Amino acid sequence: MISRHRPSRLGGFTVVELVITMVLIGILSAVVANRISAKGQHSVTVQADLLRRNLSHLQLLAISESVRLNLTVVSGGYTVSSCSASGCTGTVTDPATGAAFSVNVTANDDGSASGVTFTGGIGSYYFDSLGRPVVAATGGNLATLSSVFTLSGSGNCVQVTVLPITGFATAASPYRC
Repeated sequence: MISRHRPSRLGGFTVVELVITMVLIGILSAVVANRISAKGQHSVTVQADLLRRNLSHLQLLAISESVRLNLTVVSGGYTVSSCSASGCTGTVTDPATGAAFSVNVTANDDGSASGVTFTGGIGSYYFDSLGRPVVAATGGNLATLSSVFTLSGSGNCVQVTVLPITGFATAASPYRC
C-alpha cells in the first residue's frame, strides 16, 4: 500500500490571502479618508444650518417681543442685541437656552476648534418688530436686497441668504471654495 500524503505546509501566506488582505486594507483606508475629508464639510454645513435656524428664531423673537433686534456678525460668530431709540445695546436672552444669544462658529460644542469662519456678511443686520429685515437700527427702511452670509472651512463654503421683505433664511448646499 502506497501512502500518499501531502507535504506539510510551511508557515506563510498564499498569494490569494495576501491579495484579499491588501484589498481589505485599501477599502478601509478609502472609507477613513472619506470620513476625515467629510468632517470639515460637515462642520461648515452644521454651522450654516445653525445660522439659518437662528435667523428664523431671531425673526420670531422680534415679533413675539415686539422689539427691533440686531444681529452683529464678526469672523468668529455672531451676537444678538435689542435696539431702542438710543441704539442697540440690550442683551437678548435666548429663550431656548436661557443664555445670552451669542454663537461662536470657530468652536465646537466641546470647545475644540471647528475650523469655520465667516468670510462674508460681516456687519450688523436688523429685524423690526414685525420680523422684517431693515437697513438701520432705528427708523430704517425695509431691506430691498438679500443679505448673504458665507461660512467657510476645510476648503468648503456654504452661503446663508436672508431674503428681503420677508426675512426668510435659506442655506445653500456646500461647495468648494
